[in-house]
Amino acid sequence: MTIAKQFTKLLSELDDCDEDGQKQKIEEMDIIMKVMDKKEFESVISEELFNKIGKMIENKIMTMESAILLMKHIGHWNDLKGNFVQTFDYSSLNKRVQEMIVEEDKKKEEKDEKLLVDLCECYLLFNSFASSEMISICMPCLLKVALKKEENMETQKDVEMALLAFGTIWYCKTEEDQYLDEIKEIIQYHKEHRNLTQLSYQSAWELLINQMYFDSSFGGCCE
Repeated sequence: MTIAKQFTKLLSELDDCDEDGQKQKIEEMDIIMKVMDKKEFESVISEELFNKIGKMIENKIMTMESAILLMKHIGHWNDLKGNFVQTFDYSSLNKRVQEMIVEEDKKKEEKDEKLLVDLCECYLLFNSFASSEMISICMPCLLKVALKKEENMETQKDVEMALLAFGTIWYCKTEEDQYLDEIKEIIQYHKEHRNLTQLSYQSAWELLINQMYFDSSFGGCCE
């Protein structure tokens, strides 16, 4: 059985698992994605895959927590393998995630901040050219996470995932100065404390570099 078929088999088996079983299989899928070459990875990260995840959520076969875990794993390896996947754009899952982000953000009471962060990360990991509306919601939300300075493993993982999502953004046109100043603060803090992995540090730089590429007025932000 090829690696791609192993991945597809595990995906199909999620239908018959409880939540704990799904999470176990999702971790197995994560291991498989790690050893895939770029071509194999591209063959399985299809619109069909994202539509299936969306359908499983809709039919209550998969919890949102499990779906988010799987999407984050896919997004992580998508970035590491240097892929530019647009299949998510056309999927029903993309529309569902955007609707959930807007709905959760509008809540004035009982807002689930963790869910909002998770959804924003999943959305940005696959949307390099996100709309201004989505950026205006996701950026402030994820910056709160990325600016955390507690020195423990859990916080570090949270910061790194937020920065990984930031690194996928090609250009944001909403209150750029504020956002970029805060990204600069994160980079400076890492220089002094060495609290991030190379991948997350690189992601923070990528956001700054992308802004400078599209708008030279941001050239001074890295001084």
